[in-house]
Amino acid sequence: MRHSAKSKPLAVCTICRALIDPKQRVNQRCGQTVHGRRCAGTFRSDLSYVWDPCRGCEATGFLGSLPCVDCGGYGWRLFGG
Repeated sequence: MRHSAKSKPLAVCTICRALIDPKQRVNQRCGQTVHGRRCAGTFRSDLSYVWDPCRGCEATGFLGSLPCVDCGGYGWRLFGG
């Protein structure tokens, strides 16, 4: 089965740079754990972010049947990241 390319993520955490897709979580606090504590960042959507498709998985988010480790399964990366 060939995976199709994913659309760009919707928002990015202001501190840990975690990515999200669901619109309900924009402007809410991040739930990632950073150094053993909950991240204090907020998910923000910003048109100034420049996205690059992940080279490892060709923007599908998968390498074979496993999530891509380079992009965390999102298929996209922040430019320069």
